[in-house]
Amino acid sequence: MGTVFFVNGFLEAGKTTFIKELISRESFRISGKTLIILCEEGDLEYEEAELTGTNSVLEVIENEKDFNEENILYLVRKHMPEQVIVEFNGMWDRKNLCFPGFWEDIMEIAVFDASTFKLCADNMRSLLAEQVRNAELVIFYKADEVRDKLAVFARNIKAINAQASFVFSGAEGDIILEPDENLPYDIKSDHLELDDLGFAVMCMDSLERYEVYEGKKVHFIARAYEMKENSDREFVAGRLILTCCEYDLTFTGIICGYPKAYELDNKEWVEVTGLIRVAYDEEMDRDIPVCKVLDLKRCDAPLNEFVSMI
Repeated sequence: MGTVFFVNGFLEAGKTTFIKELISRESFRISGKTLIILCEEGDLEYEEAELTGTNSVLEVIENEKDFNEENILYLVRKHMPEQVIVEFNGMWDRKNLCFPGFWEDIMEIAVFDASTFKLCADNMRSLLAEQVRNAELVIFYKADEVRDKLAVFARNIKAINAQASFVFSGAEGDIILEPDENLPYDIKSDHLELDDLGFAVMCMDSLERYEVYEGKKVHFIARAYEMKENSDREFVAGRLILTCCEYDLTFTGIICGYPKAYELDNKEWVEVTGLIRVAYDEEMDRDIPVCKVLDLKRCDAPLNEFVSMI
C-alpha cells in the first residue's frame, strides 16, 4: 500500500476542506483507489459524485476504541486501496495512538482555523501539541482574518516541531509570511535586548538564518549548560520551552565561547552580553551561530524558569 495521509485537527478546522482539495488535484490522482477513513463528521460532507469522480471510497469510524489495526485492516482488505487518507478526530488521543504495522509511509498533516487557534492553544494546549508534534505540514485556514498573528502562531508550532512546514491560506489564496514579521525584537537593530521569549526565538531563528544575526550584539538571561567537549572554554546558554505541560518541555540554546567556562556550575543562571558570530560545526557539518561572550554575570533565576510559546 502507498502513502497514508493522516490529517488531524479540531472540529471545523478545515480538515474536510483540505481533503476535498487534495483528492480533486490532478497531481494527486493515482491509478488505484483512495480510501478515506472519517473519524469526525462536521458541517461539510463528502458528496457521492466527488468520491466517484476521484475513485475514492469513504468509511466512518465513530468510536475511538474502534480506530485499531484490526478494523483498519478489515477496511483495507475490503477496498484494496492504493493510498489512505485519515480524517482523525482532534479530541481523540494522538499521543498514545499506535498506527497499524502495515502502514509504512505515513505523512501527518495538522489543520487549524487561524481565527480560533489562540482559543484552542489556551484551552486545549496538550491536544494541540500532540496534533503538531509529528506533522510534516501545518495548514492554517482563514489566515487573512488574523494576519498580524500568523508569525506568532508559526513560532508556537516551531517550538513543538522545528521541522514542520507551513501553509497560511486566506480567502484570496495562500499568504506568504516574511521571516522577520512579528519577531519579538527589531532584527534590524545591531543590539538585541532579549527577554525570555526573545531569547528562545533568537536561538531557533538564528540556527536557520545564521547570516542575519552575524555581528549582532545580544543581551539575555539563560542557564549555562556544560558541554561534553570544550567545556573549559565553551558552554550552551539555554532555556526550556513549555509546550503543553511541565512534563513536556523542549530545549533551545546557543553555544557560547567563554574563556572561563570551566568556572561555571552546570545549569547555573547567567546574564550574558555577547556578539553573534558564524562558525562551522564539524559534528553538524554546517555553519551555526555562536555567541562570543563579552561580559558575563551570575544572576538569580527569572520569575518563570520556563518559556511559554503557546
